[in-house]
Amino acid sequence: MVTTNQQQGPKGSGGSALKRLKKTLQAAGVVGQTSKASRSKKDRKRGAPTEVGRNDSDKKLSLIRGEFNPFEHKIQKTKFEILGRKMKGTSGKPNLSKQVGEENRKKTLLVEMRSKNRRGGIIDKRFGENNPSLTPEERMLERFTREKQKSSRSTSMFNLDDDEEDLSLTHYGQSLSNMDDFDDAGLGLSDDEEDKKQMDGKIVSRLHFGGFEDEGGEDGDRHKSKHEVMKEIIAKSKMHKLERQNAKQEDDELRENLDEELDDIRSLLETKPRRPLPSQNAVFKRNEDENPRNEVLEDYSEYDKAIRDLATDQRAQATDRTKTEEEIAIEEKENLEKAERARKRRMEGLDSEDEEDSSSKKKSHKKRKGAPQADDLDDDFLAELEDDVAQLGKGLTLEDIRNSLVDDDEEDDEDEEGEDEEDDDEEDDEEDDEEGETDNSDIEDIEEDDEEAPVFGEDNGDDDMNEIGKAGVVQKKKVEAPVKAEKREIPFTFECPTTHEEFLTILEGLDAEDSVVVTKRIRVLYHIKLAHGNKEKLTKFLGVLIDHLAYVASTVSPLPTSVLQDLGTHVFELSQQLPEVAAEIFTAKLKKMHGDMAKKMKHTSSSWPDVEDLTLLRSIGQIFSTSDLTHPVATPALLFMCQALGQCRISSEIDLGRGLFLTLLTYEYQTVSKRFIPESLNFLNRALVALAPQETFGDHIPGYFPMPEGTSELSIKDTEAKDVPAIAPLKFEQVNVEAEEGNDALRLSLVQGTLRMFERYLKLYASTPAFLEVFEDSLKIVSKLSTLSWHQELETLISTVQGRLERQIKFCKEKRSKTPLRMQTHRPIPIAQHLPKFEKAYSMDRHYDPDHERAQSHKLESQLKKEKKGALRELRKDNQFIAREKAKERKQKDEEYNKMVKGVMTILEGEQSEMKRLEREKDKKH
Repeated sequence: MVTTNQQQGPKGSGGSALKRLKKTLQAAGVVGQTSKASRSKKDRKRGAPTEVGRNDSDKKLSLIRGEFNPFEHKIQKTKFEILGRKMKGTSGKPNLSKQVGEENRKKTLLVEMRSKNRRGGIIDKRFGENNPSLTPEERMLERFTREKQKSSRSTSMFNLDDDEEDLSLTHYGQSLSNMDDFDDAGLGLSDDEEDKKQMDGKIVSRLHFGGFEDEGGEDGDRHKSKHEVMKEIIAKSKMHKLERQNAKQEDDELRENLDEELDDIRSLLETKPRRPLPSQNAVFKRNEDENPRNEVLEDYSEYDKAIRDLATDQRAQATDRTKTEEEIAIEEKENLEKAERARKRRMEGLDSEDEEDSSSKKKSHKKRKGAPQADDLDDDFLAELEDDVAQLGKGLTLEDIRNSLVDDDEEDDEDEEGEDEEDDDEEDDEEDDEEGETDNSDIEDIEEDDEEAPVFGEDNGDDDMNEIGKAGVVQKKKVEAPVKAEKREIPFTFECPTTHEEFLTILEGLDAEDSVVVTKRIRVLYHIKLAHGNKEKLTKFLGVLIDHLAYVASTVSPLPTSVLQDLGTHVFELSQQLPEVAAEIFTAKLKKMHGDMAKKMKHTSSSWPDVEDLTLLRSIGQIFSTSDLTHPVATPALLFMCQALGQCRISSEIDLGRGLFLTLLTYEYQTVSKRFIPESLNFLNRALVALAPQETFGDHIPGYFPMPEGTSELSIKDTEAKDVPAIAPLKFEQVNVEAEEGNDALRLSLVQGTLRMFERYLKLYASTPAFLEVFEDSLKIVSKLSTLSWHQELETLISTVQGRLERQIKFCKEKRSKTPLRMQTHRPIPIAQHLPKFEKAYSMDRHYDPDHERAQSHKLESQLKKEKKGALRELRKDNQFIAREKAKERKQKDEEYNKMVKGVMTILEGEQSEMKRLEREKDKKH
């Protein structure tokens, strides 16, 4: 809908709006000499006929008012003007239609709204109600007069109480004389006040029969709890078990000694054979020939060997059930908390909990000096006091280490098995035997690895071994090895950091390798299965860990590859647990990268992604699936790398190194899907052209890839590089280090890396149908480079790449199945033509459907749609009207309420002022 306005130009269009209005009124005869006001009295007395009657003048004025105001009309401008065509709704008067609709709604909808929730009809026949000439005060006065007249006629003239009852005071329709002065006066007690007199059970229990006694008093002869009794039983069983183990070990040693000494006395035990009688010579001789003594001895030795193997062979121990992920997390968290408590006690100079337990158990495991007597009271589990040598102790011996390890194993077994200590003696002996063998093997491992033990302060994941090392094994190493004074001991528990600054505060004073240990311990402490709020904590920690990964890659030198790999493993595992959070974090990082690159393109010469961005891009390829057709993280990352390879300018060796790393990432991204990435191959071609000597290509560069200006400064001056014994492979650290001007060694490494990438892409796109078109330009560039004299390694590599390109391109030309586009050889086939079907009295507004029923259904659908739109429009207008009326009523009620409140406040203020005036007069009198 468009609004048409009359021309209102100051010149050449009728002047101003006021002048045009005057002209229009004069032309209509409303004003001017022809008007009624301009005629003389003589003409008016004569009764001369007027040109403009009253009714005609009103019509003309309304017509002029409507035509003169262009905003009263709305005209819909059609795109094309067609002669003889009439369309409905092209022009209208919205204000007039709105006014008419408002009046109709006041007559219908407003009446229904006011009569809502009213039942029946009431005819108001009160005096003066339908008389608009009377005011409300006059109506009330007249009604009161008529009521009094009617009551005076109906009552008796001798009833003295009649007037008093009629004139009695009322309140809310009830007579005040009928009210009792003491009702609801607040003189009685309420239910709440009666309830306050009662005492609760607590007061009764403390002050009546059970009170006046101190609670919680300790009794010296109290009974032991079940937990204390069970602890004593477990301690006794451990002691008896250790005694049985020691006794069995002594028996085994004695048996082994006897077996070793048996060979020495075997000759004494043998009996000399008696000579047979002459009559028995033949029989004995035959028996000796059949069963020689040597064979018997060999059979016995084999039997003894088999028995010995069976005795020393270890039985397979019963395995425990597989623990759940939650149980493993809880166990790891408890171990870390236990280790942290031990570390703090050592820092304060106190014995750790494990040392106290082990010392108490060592005392209980000592052998008794005398043999057990018949009058012993089965209290031989108590430790006997022994005097230390010169009050310095005997030190830590190998036997003490063995006992401590045995105790630790027994504690683990008893924690897992509970209180099942009533097994048979034979099973206990066998288990003790196996445990003794495993413990001995552990001791041997410790003694063998003593020379390679870590320096004190490093964490090997074994708290027991750390304790032993602190006691004596590693102490010698700790003194001799150089220790950094700045490095502090790694705690075992941390607060989960929410920002990278907090994480750096935790890592302050630690090496880069220690960040992996701290990360692992934080993940163990705040595992998702341990507490309800750990998921939110790990969500924030994942972002912190990603920031730290980029921070380590950009700040630590030389680049800690192992640290980055371990941190990347933690990022991968957390991303698998929280995939949506990881996707949001990396998407935000990609947006920031894109914004930074756009700013660099405008203001700086080098706009390539820095080391932090390259590290994050590689992490994205390792965490998310890069083979999907569309991925919310991998696809934007690939597009970002392609944009950098295609738009970033090459101005230094660092730019070339970063570009080669991006081509490596795109290759890793497309290893599975093998999608064609033209930006990578274009960059490799640009890199070879930029690094080649200036006179290699001249003005003509093969291919259609863009070659920006300023790349000639990167050309290699000395391609043979005789002073370079071997070309060093390109490293990731070199993409962040400024190279010296004219550094041909680095440029040769870049050429080598570019050719290596060519080999990878040749294998990747070997099955691409467009292999010929893609690598034909690359072959021309490599062939041009092969004409130069290079370093021996580069010559070999260039010849290899050139040979492979030539072979694959030749194969493609011979075996390709597609044919190029060409002009058609046959005669063109004409398009089939049909005579148009003409309709008499054709109208664009009609639908000419041959199916009558379908046409009728379409007609009904269009009518229904039209009526539905009209009904919805009317309903919206009705709702707007109802809302306006309700707002008016609400405003009116508010005004009446405010007026009533103001009246009441005026009365109260008057009474208050009168009361104060009386008080002042009283004060004056006194």
